Amino acid sequence: MQKTDRNLTGRVFNIQRCSLHDGPGVRTTVFMKGCPLRCAWCQNPEGLSREISLTYDAKKCISCGSCKGERSSEGALLCPTEALSTFGKDYTPDELVDELCEDADFFVGEGGVTFSGGECLVQGDFVLECSKMLRERGIRVAIDTCGEVDFSRMEQLIPYTQVFLYDLKCADPEKHRLFTGVSNERIIKNLERLCLSGARVWIRVPIVGTFNADPDEAHAIRDILDRLSSVEKVEALRYHELGLHKYHLLGMNYSLSESANISDALFDQIKSIIERR
Repeated sequence: MQKTDRNLTGRVFNIQRCSLHDGPGVRTTVFMKGCPLRCAWCQNPEGLSREISLTYDAKKCISCGSCKGERSSEGALLCPTEALSTFGKDYTPDELVDELCEDADFFVGEGGVTFSGGECLVQGDFVLECSKMLRERGIRVAIDTCGEVDFSRMEQLIPYTQVFLYDLKCADPEKHRLFTGVSNERIIKNLERLCLSGARVWIRVPIVGTFNADPDEAHAIRDILDRLSSVEKVEALRYHELGLHKYHLLGMNYSLSESANISDALFDQIKSIIERR
């Protein structure tokens, strides 16, 4: 069996079981803390920072005094109503893999474990260690990545990865910087290198009004995809507001307006361009 680094730990903010949208088959998705992007539409703001995130829900507070008036991780442990709560739990590879293996009976067919985030490759050493251990136990691993990492992080994982779920958000580097905080130059270069490696790659494109929801941008994205030789699947993902409440609980501002939502007709048009074979 693989020897693990006893000092290595990873910080996880959620483990979602029976997922049908994070790779082939039925999967357990592990959401890792930390991300190099700051996408204006991020649905998991609790995963942006590597630090433990603290939320406060005033509607649940009963002013019992258990937290002694301090909004802290220590106070969250004492809160009887979970008005104060935290996102972020540290695991060793052995601890996390043991927990994930409890779901093995559900991984029929091509199912398995998906590492997501945040950006899971921010904690690349931990994800690599867990992936090796899961492979030894016969469990498939998918990697969900934004691509804004050193390529060596992906390259090390290729032998242990069933499929890479790769986000491609737009073609224009300055627009990408405006809406995510960084250019897309390294993201596209890494995607090209990953495809040349022979790795199995699925592309996912979030469609967001005011950002990339227009036919010209869709054609530009499709032009990039047409240059890639080994992309197995392309999926356009519709913007949704399911994560908006988290911003309030975390004390964060949400910068997108209602114009981020688009009509069914426009989404179908964009989808047909991006997903065409």
